Amino acid sequence: MTKKYFSCKEQIVNDQYGVIREIAINVLRTNNDLHFLDDLVQEICIILLTQENESIMTIYEQGDFKFYVARIITNQVLSSSSPFHKKYRQRILNLPIIDEEYNPLADKIWVDIHHLLTKRERDLVNLRFVYKLKVREIADIRGVSTRQVYKSLDKIKKYLKKKYK
Repeated sequence: MTKKYFSCKEQIVNDQYGVIREIAINVLRTNNDLHFLDDLVQEICIILLTQENESIMTIYEQGDFKFYVARIITNQVLSSSSPFHKKYRQRILNLPIIDEEYNPLADKIWVDIHHLLTKRERDLVNLRFVYKLKVREIADIRGVSTRQVYKSLDKIKKYLKKKYK
């Protein structure tokens, strides 16, 4: 296989479009997000085209282009602060609820969480599910072990499952 030489980054991105798309498919498939494929490929192309011409050409000539693209795609998909997440995923999260998909049980559970659980348990649920903190972060904030946080969350989950089965 002979290596092609290009005079600008636009030619490289155009020639490697299939590779970019293939990597995006593989990453999105593992996250069950294939419906974002075209949007992600577009964002990756924009990112590549806004880079310095020399840097993209050097990365390509050194044979690291696929790895570079894979890293950009992984960062975009897995980060909750990436432009891709903010532009596409977050917009879907903020869409209005369609009546056919609405389940009033979720509201009832949420009301019970705020009325039947202790303040400590409510705070734990809020930290985990509203603020989306990791168990390690909650443990650090609370000054307890991660095991204790897991056990408390599991106890709440079992209580709610038993009540709403």
